[in-house]
Amino acid sequence: MMEALDIFLKYVLPFIIAYVLNIVVGKVFSKKRLSGKIHLVFLKGIIIALIWIVAAFIALSGVPTFSKTWETAIASSGIVAVVIGLAAQSTLANVFAGISLSASRSRPFDIGDRVCIDHIDPGFVENITLRHTVIKTYQNERIYIPNSTVGSATIINYTQDKSYSFPIVVSVAYGTDMQKAMDIMADVVEQHPNHCGNRPVVLCKECGDSGITLRALVETKDFKDNPKTCSDCLVEIMKRFDAAGIEIPYNKLVVYNGDK
Repeated sequence: MMEALDIFLKYVLPFIIAYVLNIVVGKVFSKKRLSGKIHLVFLKGIIIALIWIVAAFIALSGVPTFSKTWETAIASSGIVAVVIGLAAQSTLANVFAGISLSASRSRPFDIGDRVCIDHIDPGFVENITLRHTVIKTYQNERIYIPNSTVGSATIINYTQDKSYSFPIVVSVAYGTDMQKAMDIMADVVEQHPNHCGNRPVVLCKECGDSGITLRALVETKDFKDNPKTCSDCLVEIMKRFDAAGIEIPYNKLVVYNGDK
């Protein structure tokens, strides 16, 4: 009986305590508290990893072969550091890059931000772990990017500002009343319920072979509202142009019959 209790105290209890502490840490760092705070997300990962490492060391110290685990680890810490450093260069690089990304006051993103990292498909930052950053795309794909790659990448953050804007372009035929067409585009964008900011300025973007391209920025408070708002504006602009007799040019294919 005493032997079973001794085994429980030495080898099982440390992991039970670690499990309980893991639950406590999870409640302290709740999803609500972690929302938009990437440094706390990373700190939670480090704390949980340290809890399990300490539990493993305590359990190993009860094994006769490893009875002096702590003393041996401290005495050979220099050698261990070199060996681990050589064997896990990429892993350590990811860990240090993650610390740098999460601890910096000028960090490029937070949880929930929509970002584009190098040439990887844009998506929302869902999580950051000791090894990688998780990006969720519109197609519900999760992209796991090593932190070392993120730390050295060019990052575009679409959601750090208070609003988001995206251009819509429409072509009109030569001979069109340009001021009338510009006013219609500005009215449509300004009157959309999701539009925020001042009345948009419509500019002439290009004088092409078959028409003149007009451009206007559609600005919304939330990035998620922007694609639908742009679509609504384009559909309404086409309706208003048609009612006003403004032609949107398109390529026409003329086929000649050689017999005539």
